[in-house]
Amino acid sequence: MDFNDMHSLPEWDDHKMLQRQYEGEEWKVASHLDATKNLYNKWRDIFLYVESYCETLQNAKDYDHAEKNKELIWQNLFIVAPKIIGAAGVAAYVLKMENASIIRNNCRELMEQVHFTALVGAGEEQYADAIEAEMNKFRELFKVWVDTFVKDEHTDEWGLFV
Repeated sequence: MDFNDMHSLPEWDDHKMLQRQYEGEEWKVASHLDATKNLYNKWRDIFLYVESYCETLQNAKDYDHAEKNKELIWQNLFIVAPKIIGAAGVAAYVLKMENASIIRNNCRELMEQVHFTALVGAGEEQYADAIEAEMNKFRELFKVWVDTFVKDEHTDEWGLFV
């Protein structure tokens, strides 16, 4: 059995929505779609690490809230992939930046929860460190991805991404 066959997230190529949206004009957004695919695939790697980490979480001697922490980790984990796809599927700079901001926030919160569970003894520090190492790789791909966003003439009615 192939380890990837057990993956909860579909492969990037399964996102037919984007293929239909850009059909015939893929060349215009090729660098953005390549960066998006790389980012998404790295998230798939992180997803497996975190999924495995959550399976090992257990209540520690003086800490009995591992299940609550696991729920918070799962919430952050499941938001990122749809936001990557969502940002790839819109042209508006403001919406791309909004999705990027949500991704950044969820990644930060996820890592805080992962390190907290290790701190209180519900998770293993070495696994938290391995997740952090993958998250650092994701962060570098994230920067490349955001650099492919093209600022447009639309204004942000909230004044955030101007």
